[in-house]
Amino acid sequence: MKKQGLIWLMFSLMFAAQAQTKIELAGGVTGKRFSLKMDWGNLNYEVFGEGDPLLILHGNGGSVEGKYAMIPSLLEHYQVIAIDSRCHGRSGCPDGDLDYFQMAEDVHAVMKVLGHKKYSIWGHSDGGILGLIIGYRYTSKVDRMLISGANTRLSGLKPELVAMMSNYQQIPDATTKKHLALMVNQKEIPMDSLRKINVPVMLMVGDRDAVRIQHTMEIFEALPMSNLCVLPATTHFIGNDRLHHIIYWLKEFKKPFSAPSTIEVANAMAESLMGN
Repeated sequence: MKKQGLIWLMFSLMFAAQAQTKIELAGGVTGKRFSLKMDWGNLNYEVFGEGDPLLILHGNGGSVEGKYAMIPSLLEHYQVIAIDSRCHGRSGCPDGDLDYFQMAEDVHAVMKVLGHKKYSIWGHSDGGILGLIIGYRYTSKVDRMLISGANTRLSGLKPELVAMMSNYQQIPDATTKKHLALMVNQKEIPMDSLRKINVPVMLMVGDRDAVRIQHTMEIFEALPMSNLCVLPATTHFIGNDRLHHIIYWLKEFKKPFSAPSTIEVANAMAESLMGN
């Protein structure tokens, strides 16, 4: 018992030593900013509120700061943990190319430091890709996920956008160039890997998304416990177009997963009509 207590004390001191800054959002909401030292540099993450932990993973070129407006709406239900991916926001930017699988390990490092038994996840776009990777690599640590605007390979995006992004070498800004190279050079996530994600997933896409609807359906059919939400008149930028839908479904996460079957309902109706 003494040894366990010492280990816990050391862990608590390590965690406390990471605290950098107290943050205050609109409406007096406060949180803390942490800097986790990685082998490539410092990883920024911010924690708000108490309750069931919800990881927020932003999209390509985004940041924790871009989620500040929605965080107060979630604190009734969650402790919100928002992470700046490497080369984004306040996180460091290592030399070399970015890689989704390495970035997913960064998220897992934060999960281990915080030490919660399970996490809910909202990942959008690049963050959705990270969520899918975490979902099959660390399923036991995931409660459920909302994945929006995610693809598992480059061909999952609309070809017009792929053609535009393929010119990334012409962009003068080195960081933006690195962000676009990440998408263009994406390593494929096998559909067989997604079949290992045996937790509830709300898969969300805009009907005018950057991700092809056909590809979203492929992901949906691979996930064992998934529901599909296609938002009308919505682009890839769901957080701007339909933020209230994101907030609504994150709150709905508290309800048990449901997967009703039209076939089963139709069979029951047929049996009733035939007097069975």
